Amino acid sequence: MFLSRPLMLEAKSFELLSLHSQKQPIFKNVKHYVKNNIEKTAIIPIHGILTKKPEAFDDFLGMTSYEKIQEEIEEALEDEKVEIILLDIDSPGGEVNGVFDLADFIYESRAKKRIVALANDDAYSAAYAIASSAEKVFVSRTSGVGSIGVIASHIDQSGFNEKCGIKYTTVFAGSRKNDLNPHEPMTSESLESLQKEVDRLYEMFVQLIARNRGLSIEKIRSTEAGLYFGERAIEIGLADGMTILSSINKNRSITMNEQTTTDLETDNLTKYRNEVLELIRLCNLSRMPEKIEEFIEESVSVEQAREVLMEL
Repeated sequence: MFLSRPLMLEAKSFELLSLHSQKQPIFKNVKHYVKNNIEKTAIIPIHGILTKKPEAFDDFLGMTSYEKIQEEIEEALEDEKVEIILLDIDSPGGEVNGVFDLADFIYESRAKKRIVALANDDAYSAAYAIASSAEKVFVSRTSGVGSIGVIASHIDQSGFNEKCGIKYTTVFAGSRKNDLNPHEPMTSESLESLQKEVDRLYEMFVQLIARNRGLSIEKIRSTEAGLYFGERAIEIGLADGMTILSSINKNRSITMNEQTTTDLETDNLTKYRNEVLELIRLCNLSRMPEKIEEFIEESVSVEQAREVLMEL
């Protein structure tokens, strides 16, 4: 059964922080800080049809497994050099089995590191379940997201078998054991049972997206599994911003245009600002405000500052 078909980061202002005696912190290291953060981005490729378990010919067939995705994210979470995890998604969707567990894993991992998703170019169905679990979802002008729905198919090839002179006889125990047999027409009971399972999975899918995106269940259901592109995806709440990405190389280095780089810098400056605020709070709490400028000048981390202040 399959889920069907198929960084402009949020603009934030950066204001200089007022310190004691009307001084301003020295931000000569900001550009270096931003550059390092961009370089410390782990890119996780999520391409092609999505399956639960990896197979030998996945790369050849253009498929990606949920298990492989989780392994690579876990590796990035454990890597101290990585600060941002970018999910590079280009997929029409995939298998139901495993996608909810992966989505929950990504959602919970946001507490450990920054995780953002990029629809490059498509993030539909199961792929969107993964994308929506990230902290932010970004699209290009032409990339699409959505297809929040579930689909199941039954092939009745009994007519074809008859033309070929083939007749199947199935012996079974248990009245539902023969449900969805492709060599016989589907019974009304089988159809009803399959529809109930599709409805159950659809409810799970809708609730997952509503939680991940902070939207109402009614809002997600109203999309009717439609596809949404560019600015429209942002308008309805399925994406957070739009960007133009030049390329993501095989060695996972990322090349961005000037606008995307600027957006990343803006977002990282916000993170830098929050760290400076925490440094100020710690120094004031320790009654050593004179250490604030020194810590900022030397790019001391919050953890390092805490240790120094405790020793002092």
